[in-house]
Amino acid sequence: MTVVDCLDICTGSVIAVAGCGGKTSLIELAADRLRDRKVLVSTTAKIFPMKTEGVLLCENLGQCEEHKPQTGIQCLGLLNTASGKLEPLPDQVLEGLIPRYDVTFLEADGSRGLPCKGWLSNEPVIPRYCTHTVGVLTMNALGKAASETVVHRLLQFLSLTGLQQGEPITVQALEAMACAPGGMFKNSAGQRYLLVNQVEDDAAALAARSFLLIVKEKHPNRFKKLMFGSVRLDSWQEV
Repeated sequence: MTVVDCLDICTGSVIAVAGCGGKTSLIELAADRLRDRKVLVSTTAKIFPMKTEGVLLCENLGQCEEHKPQTGIQCLGLLNTASGKLEPLPDQVLEGLIPRYDVTFLEADGSRGLPCKGWLSNEPVIPRYCTHTVGVLTMNALGKAASETVVHRLLQFLSLTGLQQGEPITVQALEAMACAPGGMFKNSAGQRYLLVNQVEDDAAALAARSFLLIVKEKHPNRFKKLMFGSVRLDSWQEV
């Protein structure tokens, strides 16, 4: 399956993406696959502006409110010139803009490029009107020490998973990161989708499938779909 197929994306979809291990790449891939529609890419956290060719970028409130959507990808937010990142539009403004577009993608948290994270009480920031909440993770942190070089918001991650600093990250820790009440889906809206990304060989596929079968058994009916695959290859399998 392609990412559009596996996420059941259709006209009117508003998709919040949280987690770590490829959120931005997943959004950019899905948006590109849908560029024959009016696609909005924005954030409730902070993102770097999309660099993909043909993306229309609006960087301040006036531009965003006045923009007339057109076929293709539009990336909207408030530019922080110091960081170079787009920051969230006011919620009322974002909610008012979304009906103008066919499909909307919202990056709902940040992980500083690390493979694991914990969440503050207000994270991830997922608006109530989202039709999908997509959680992304990888198996790449398995066996690595729980430390600030591997985990964003280490204290919150340790509290969430029960690990001690320096202990190896386990399958159980990744399960807690994805499924615990304080994990990546705690503020979810709409249908929940869990994706294991960066699966590009047989060993990675075995690890991802085994992990998702544990999730499926321990958390029945929690997720619309459990999938593993690769953003780079845009190839996905459902468990």
